[in-house]
Amino acid sequence: MKGEKSGYFIKRYRLEHLVPFALTILSIYFWVTFFSQDLLKIVGITINIIGLIIWWSAKLTLAENWAAGYGKPKIKQLVTHGIYSKIRHPLYWGINLTLIGLSLMYLNIFFIIVSLAIVIYFFRRMRAEDKFLIEELRGEYFDYKKKTWI
Repeated sequence: MKGEKSGYFIKRYRLEHLVPFALTILSIYFWVTFFSQDLLKIVGITINIIGLIIWWSAKLTLAENWAAGYGKPKIKQLVTHGIYSKIRHPLYWGINLTLIGLSLMYLNIFFIIVSLAIVIYFFRRMRAEDKFLIEELRGEYFDYKKKTWI
């Protein structure tokens, strides 16, 4: 019952868009504020933009199958179209690339440590979801894994 209430709260107030929207705004701020001809910042901006594109593409592709990335993994159905036809867990890859790009642009030790902790969390989350999906979907998920890049 508690999970249903939190899911309802997130959907009701559209909080599922808050984090991607906030990081998109933060990214734009960093693009404008910290842009220079420095190669590391250009690489950071490039990685950041790629991450945002992957992240938003994954979020829009998932639509109603999206659930906040906390708690035990759940599945309504295996999404295999759009960006999900090429990349497994593109939402997490997008977040990770966005944060890595921001870290390269900003180069603040506190920000880098926080970003690193979040990236590690999402890599662990990917592994947990893989195990869950293998248990739940067996052959269907193995076939899907063979068709995707990462």
